[in-house]
Amino acid sequence: MIEIKVIKKFILILIHFDYQTILENMLKKIKQFIILGRFHTPTGALLLAWPCTWGIAMAKPDLKNLIFFSLMLVIGSFIMRAAGCAWNDILDRNIDKKTSRAKHRPIAAGKLSITEGIIFIFIMLFIGFLILINLSIPAIIISLISIPLIVIYPLTKRVTFFPQVWLGITFNVGILVGYSCISENYPNISVIILYIGAIFWTIGYDTLYAMQDYHDDLLTGVKSTAVKMHEYSGIFAAFSYIICTIIFCTAFILNDLNPLAIIIIIILGIWQILHALQTKIKDTSKFVSGFNKSNICGFYIWVVMISDLYMLN
Repeated sequence: MIEIKVIKKFILILIHFDYQTILENMLKKIKQFIILGRFHTPTGALLLAWPCTWGIAMAKPDLKNLIFFSLMLVIGSFIMRAAGCAWNDILDRNIDKKTSRAKHRPIAAGKLSITEGIIFIFIMLFIGFLILINLSIPAIIISLISIPLIVIYPLTKRVTFFPQVWLGITFNVGILVGYSCISENYPNISVIILYIGAIFWTIGYDTLYAMQDYHDDLLTGVKSTAVKMHEYSGIFAAFSYIICTIIFCTAFILNDLNPLAIIIIIILGIWQILHALQTKIKDTSKFVSGFNKSNICGFYIWVVMISDLYMLN
């Protein structure tokens, strides 16, 4: 008799349960996790992904391996970028509260707790691990070496005016990983040169991106190349693009890229250089557009490399 009463009570609870509110709260929470991982703004993840695809193309794979490993590393780029963003938001939560662009981020705004952020990071790392075990041993080793770089990056803006250099070193490890996935060896000289060029590429586009936080960074004490260079930030970014274009061409020539492809790479470099030169510290409309232009260039560089691999030769 007691058991029947318990069952009836349980059924009544289920009937009167506010499922709609629960569902709405779940969807709100999921939305915050999407924002935490920046899945709603894919440009940053793509800027991490293109170097991976370049590294794969440098190894001159067959079409099957090109498609498989490109998909793997692009997905991995989104996952690892999400983990990195969550880690950055946890460390920078107090700074973000004072920054107009970042104050609405889930952890800074109190919409997600630090514990929830850490759980999110571990979930992303687990998914990343599932991708990692499908790679070659050299690629796995290089990937593992990059993890401390990711962990340290958010702290660099507290101690140096050049965190963009550290970001470039970290963000472009995918070139080395991509090459090693196909070759199953450690990178050769042309791949290492391409990696160095990509570091300058990242310094260029992230300097333009940092310009949007210039005034907030002056108030919060956050360091960046934009804070250091002031009104010369656009020129500094252009100089970085010049260096990266020269180094890119050197790497591609060593890797026997078609002369027509080299010319296209130079044109893409000039496009980025000119935009950077035209961007002043007060031109708020151009900061993100320069960032987006580099993303487009990253895609075009990959297309050029694939075209050279399968059509131009």
